[in-house]
Amino acid sequence: MTDQRSRSRVPARFEATVSWQGLTVPVISLNISLRGMLCEAPLGLGMHAGDACTVRLTLAPDVVLGIAARAARAGGESLALAFEEMDPATFAHLRNLVRYAASDPDAIDAELAGPCAGPC
Repeated sequence: MTDQRSRSRVPARFEATVSWQGLTVPVISLNISLRGMLCEAPLGLGMHAGDACTVRLTLAPDVVLGIAARAARAGGESLALAFEEMDPATFAHLRNLVRYAASDPDAIDAELAGPCAGPC
């Protein structure tokens, strides 16, 4: 099976919360891209693929990113989230975070300049 992702993923361990249906659950990010995040989540989280949620990713005590997302996969002890909407300042922080952790930071900018397969 080939990897059909259109954005580079980088390892990233940050505390975050995922909120949906009146619940807020702490998670830890495992990797992140400009389009989504894989995180450790408590077993039996109760979230299902397709559920809309809000992610709050804590980069520092005074830097918390709020992102509208949707569960791409949920099961076991992991949760894959697809980012759907964020403000420009949040995107700038996310872009810088991914560029900093990428082995080829210029590739991240190239992803932004070129077309992507599927929803971007």
